[in-house]
Formats: sequence, structure tokens, C-alpha cells
Amino acid sequence: MQSVVNRKNMSTVNISNLSVNALIGTLEHEKIYRQQLLLDVEFDYDSTTAALTDDLFASVDYSAVERAVVRCVGESRFALLEALAGAIGRSVLAFDRVQRCKVIIRKPAASAFGALISYTAEFFPEK
Repeated sequence: MQSVVNRKNMSTVNISNLSVNALIGTLEHEKIYRQQLLLDVEFDYDSTTAALTDDLFASVDYSAVERAVVRCVGESRFALLEALAGAIGRSVLAFDRVQRCKVIIRKPAASAFGALISYTAEFFPEK
């Protein structure tokens, strides 16, 4: 008789091109006036039970993650993209089942020469 191997079904969710206005930067005008950021948030979770049951409560509510990210950015006042990415990463990892989070922040107004500046970071739960 062949043994059954239980396998996890790891899934990745991408929330792409999320546009949020934020107070972010080191220059005086960046501390006063909101500027547009474009965010990509990617996270992994074990979707085994959700795939078998079709139950939202066995999954990660993508819209709740999106709202948490928008709230996190909207309420923040950071000088550095690194600090903002860390806050976003922590807010996503706070959701049950999330095992990895990748954040990409694009700041269109950051370059004096028209380049698109971006920052990328990956976060994992503390063990």
C-alpha cells in the first residue's frame, strides 16, 4: 500500500501598483506635502485548507491586507523608504498564515532626472 504524503500548498498573492499618498522623505517639503508612492506587496501563505474547503477564513483576506497597507502608509511619517517598508512588512506579517512578505516601493518624485526610484525588501516572521 502506498503511503499518502501530506504536502503544503504554498501560494503567493501579489497586490500590484497600489497608489497611496504619503508623507515620506528627508527634505522639508516632503515632510509637509504628501506624494504618490506606488507599492507592490507580495506574500506567501499555506493555502492547503483554503484550496480544499473554499473557505475565506482558511485563507488570507487579500482586501484586508490591502486596507492594512493603505492605512499603514497613510498614517506613517517616515524619512526613509526602508522604515516605511519595514512597517508595511510588519503589518502584512501580522495576518495569520502569512509566511513571507516582499514590499516594493516606487517613489516617482524622488529623482531629479526622471528616473523611477524604488526600494525592495523581504520580511519573514520572527521565530
